[in-house]
Amino acid sequence: MGMTMEAQEARKNYWRQYRSQNRERINAQRRAWGARNRDKVKEYQQKYWERKAAAGNVRLPWSAYGITEERYQELLEAARSGEHDAEVLSAALKADRLSAGHIILSVMEGTSYEHLEFNEKLGRCPVGRTNFYGLRRLFFHYLDEALNGAQEAERHE
Repeated sequence: MGMTMEAQEARKNYWRQYRSQNRERINAQRRAWGARNRDKVKEYQQKYWERKAAAGNVRLPWSAYGITEERYQELLEAARSGEHDAEVLSAALKADRLSAGHIILSVMEGTSYEHLEFNEKLGRCPVGRTNFYGLRRLFFHYLDEALNGAQEAERHE
């Protein structure tokens, strides 16, 4: 069983206060480690920027995807109906493999990031709040594409 929200908040507050009180010592340790491990720092930075480049900009607004409030509601209903489970799973995996389970849970149950940040079954969400909601918008974009593609295929049959 996981920690209660109160326990999580207490832990966050403890570490926030600890880092605040020991900021200079922590920064000195980080600088010393970086000086001793220049090759690792370079490797980690390269991996970080490669992941960033591969992910693209996940913080785009709804307007960038051309999804109106009405279309969003339609997509939400379609996802929750259970008739398009394959498309929902595909769209979530396409948006972000690591966050797919959290995205699906958020969409299907209307659960906010704050309640998904740590989930009993899925564990900790691998992205922060802002990126999570960006990935959720990207999920709806992919779902929109999939459902529009399915409708086009039905028309041509």
